[in-house]
Amino acid sequence: EVHPFNDGNGRIARVMMNAELVRADQSRIIVPTVFREDYILALRKLTRHKDPLAYINVMTKLHQFSDNLYGTDFTELKNYLAACNAYEEPSQAKLQIIDRDIL
Repeated sequence: EVHPFNDGNGRIARVMMNAELVRADQSRIIVPTVFREDYILALRKLTRHKDPLAYINVMTKLHQFSDNLYGTDFTELKNYLAACNAYEEPSQAKLQIIDRDIL
């Protein structure tokens, strides 16, 4: 699949991607459990069919979701993630993006 390393280590690739996003003053991208299969399928489509559109769409959605992950109250963030279905298995739910207002 599409990875910068021969062993396919996606974690390192995501760390590098997030380092660049932080450097550009953008929010990091987090892949919640519920969206894992969509993310992997988009990577496969990019690799096998050389079609970046699905990957771009997935990353755009993940960036929008991740941009709403902020705050210092762990319970509030945990409740927000639960409301978004972030902890659910992909077969059980869909990712819900709930825009939060910065207070």
